[in-house]
Amino acid sequence: MDYLIDDYDNMTVSPIEVKSGRDYKIHSAINKFISNESYNVAKAYVFSNERNVYEENGIIYLPIYYIMYFKA
Repeated sequence: MDYLIDDYDNMTVSPIEVKSGRDYKIHSAINKFISNESYNVAKAYVFSNERNVYEENGIIYLPIYYIMYFKA
């Protein structure tokens, strides 16, 4: 499941992907999207069942239950 949030102030978008399985680090859609420099992507987010919060290669990984606190 993929979403986009418009960030009008910075003229960018923030792609969001929600993953349910153990393969939450496999996200070819986001990888392809953020690699295109013309989209000006500042941050990308992956929500999953993983309990750790961290950033890797420009993608921020968050537990799914953090979605209630999410503000792009």
